[in-house]
Amino acid sequence: MLQIILLLLPGVISADWSVNHPTSICGVRGSHVTIPCNFTYPTNKTLQVTKVLWCSYRNETNKNCDTQGPHVYNSSHTNIQNNFQYTGNNISNCSLLISNIHLTSSGVYLFRFITNWPGGFWSSKQGAEVTVKDLKVSMIKLGDNENITVGDSLNLTCNVSCPGHVPELQWFKDHKTIPDTGPILTFTNVTPEDSGNYSCSLKNFKSSESEQIRLYVEDTSGHTTLFWVGIIGACLFSIIFIIAAVILITR
Repeated sequence: MLQIILLLLPGVISADWSVNHPTSICGVRGSHVTIPCNFTYPTNKTLQVTKVLWCSYRNETNKNCDTQGPHVYNSSHTNIQNNFQYTGNNISNCSLLISNIHLTSSGVYLFRFITNWPGGFWSSKQGAEVTVKDLKVSMIKLGDNENITVGDSLNLTCNVSCPGHVPELQWFKDHKTIPDTGPILTFTNVTPEDSGNYSCSLKNFKSSESEQIRLYVEDTSGHTTLFWVGIIGACLFSIIFIIAAVILITR
């Protein structure tokens, strides 16, 4: 029906109407994600865009972005959610910025623009599916021992399961910033001072910080010292015992 109405409009052909944006976007929790978008409509001096809408659904089944919503952005309303910002215009750009994105922001996003012509509107044919992921830290120990002891080597890796996502990172030890910014922290000849809780985040996005991973370096030197103290103590006790026994016998 929409195509028929548009064909009846003077100087309008349906091929001139379009909305284009990616069909899938992956973002890191706590960061900013932009859905790049552009739209076209026939060049006509009397044809103007009067309203733009962005809608969000948990899935795309039988959904369309109409005036009923649910809207994350509606140019006719002022009470729009703070973390959704329309960075486009009423001419050709329909990009949407999602700030401090959360796992609950995952879903399918659709755009619609409405013109001053009766029936002159157009929507996304396929929504942009936004997936939100957490950063995760994993540990790889370079050795066969089960426990981590002084002198061992290991790697801590910060990653996110977003295809092609190679972000600039920031590392933390016990929530305090450390200089490293690469995806891998490499430890060679670890010491007890390396023990602590490690996490990572996107650089300049502290709110994207991952869960902590515990690194505990076992100090075996203390065990060795206690072993030799025990041996020496036992020897001294034996010597004293023998001397005492000899003295008693000689008396």
